Amino acid sequence: MPSEHSATLPRHLLARAALTSLMLGFSIPSWALQAPSKVQVPTLAYDDQQIILVWEKPTDHADIVDYHVYANGKLLGGSNANNDQVSPAKPYIDHFYEQDTRNFHHRIAIHSFTAEGLTPDTEYRFTVRSVGRDGKESADSPVIVQRTTAVPALFDVKRYGAKGDGKTLDTAAIQAAIDACTVGCKVLLPAGTYKSGSLYLKSNMTLEIAEGATLLGSERPEDYPRAGYIQYPYSTTVRPASLINALPRDPRSHQEFENIRIVGKGTIDGNGWKRKEDVIDERGQPLPFYLPSDNTRYMQDGVLAKAQVERAVAEGMNVKDAYGQMRSSLITFRDVKNVFYGGFTVVNPAYHGIMNLETQNVVLANTTHKTYDANNGDGIEFANSQGAMVFNNFFDTGDDCVNFAAGTGADAVKQKTQDGAWIFNNFFRKGHGMVVAGSHTGAWIQNILAEDNVSDGTDAGLRMKSTNFMGGGARNVTFRDSAIRNTVKQGFIFTLDYNDPNAILDYKRSTIPGQFRDINVSDVSVENAQMAAIEVKGDSQHDAWHQGLVFERVRFSGQAKAKIDGLRDSRFVDVSFSDMADANPWQVSNSQGLSFEGVNPAP
Repeated sequence: MPSEHSATLPRHLLARAALTSLMLGFSIPSWALQAPSKVQVPTLAYDDQQIILVWEKPTDHADIVDYHVYANGKLLGGSNANNDQVSPAKPYIDHFYEQDTRNFHHRIAIHSFTAEGLTPDTEYRFTVRSVGRDGKESADSPVIVQRTTAVPALFDVKRYGAKGDGKTLDTAAIQAAIDACTVGCKVLLPAGTYKSGSLYLKSNMTLEIAEGATLLGSERPEDYPRAGYIQYPYSTTVRPASLINALPRDPRSHQEFENIRIVGKGTIDGNGWKRKEDVIDERGQPLPFYLPSDNTRYMQDGVLAKAQVERAVAEGMNVKDAYGQMRSSLITFRDVKNVFYGGFTVVNPAYHGIMNLETQNVVLANTTHKTYDANNGDGIEFANSQGAMVFNNFFDTGDDCVNFAAGTGADAVKQKTQDGAWIFNNFFRKGHGMVVAGSHTGAWIQNILAEDNVSDGTDAGLRMKSTNFMGGGARNVTFRDSAIRNTVKQGFIFTLDYNDPNAILDYKRSTIPGQFRDINVSDVSVENAQMAAIEVKGDSQHDAWHQGLVFERVRFSGQAKAKIDGLRDSRFVDVSFSDMADANPWQVSNSQGLSFEGVNPAP
């Protein structure tokens, strides 16, 4: 058992012990290790057989190499080994560090654990201990108590007539099972391929797509109700329903939902585009590659995407607007409180992946997104929502990986902000950005923490984008303790120069430009960014500035420079550039109030 000293020693003495140990070259003694804090079970992250735990790292965590999880006083195991078993991101993270032969990159920490093989309807008392380099443990964290659910009533879609043969349209049978589902039930898609049009979930249910099962979107546009949803209250375009929906049947009516889970080791396939061929990734594994289309090539590239655009054009819509608004996403939820997505694989959406509009408390864990290079094939999006947690996911997407939006233009001020998110332990392969704020920034995006993530091959790391007529912006964003390699464009970008050629301007423009402020980036390594290490673009013609950016202990390797234009009152502390041919990597213009401390090379 660890010493009781660690539970009572003041924080400043713990920090002094840690610093002294590091200076003298030996590990922090176990009594000086802090226990993790805020151990919790994410929203709906439990059932009759498993419970997922997450926690925050201690303030002083440099000498912590693992975390041990106990249930009712019995050791269940370590977070690292557990993550090897449950997270599709972990093999890619491990491979990333195996390639880091120079030991350049920041090492991330794994701070989640999935307890499996539990007994239904049983209370468990969990504690977590930090593990030092010497293998010794800290004191216990505070106890978290969670009860597994009772075994749920099971509604097998095959009992309602679903064939699962990949040819028969199973929409009616699956929907019948959903409609019959009682409170707390599970609707099960066993092994097989279930072709379906739009499905509508309800409150207090689980949809499980079992291992070996695929929910395959129909290729016919008539299988997706034309009157699906509007993105914002002031939007004029009604979009078609998605493959899976938690929406009112009337897009302009209001209906609230709660407690919905989508789980399983199966696949959700949107059938949006033709598949060109598999590519072999850096681990020697095959990944699908979908034809990278646009509004001029969809006729030859698309499946469902093609059919839906053709239908909209036949109804009188121009091609640009039809392409930009009339394709179905895989999942769209609106006004849902408490959502858990876990374990499944997403492929080939005709439009976006998982859309969460005006939701509360949404968790995405241990999922796989293989949508590259399906046009607009985002991973997961949150719009005007409160409370998001995204961890242990693999993203290889045709657009943004994790995206936040908050409305467009002048009327967005009437909406709720996009508020609160925790993003950690994910691997981002392809995508326009690891974590993206915008371009819809009207009601403000705020209070985002992204930490302990790894990326290799995205366009950018932290991507923040808006325009001079969008309003709002993003604020109070922390991006830390992460490793980034081979960004196609920037390591970090903050811009008001964003343009979407497919966007419909069906909103009143704001007279206030978007702005990015109070952004903290710390303890991040960026290797081989292609276009810029850091890029900041304000808009001096509209008196639009970004401000309050703080970069601390960030290191860059490669030829990319920091290109800063339109920034105020910001600090760069211990920012370093290595392998740089140019003696001065800093290009600064139209900015004021910038300070540089311990920057190498100095500007």
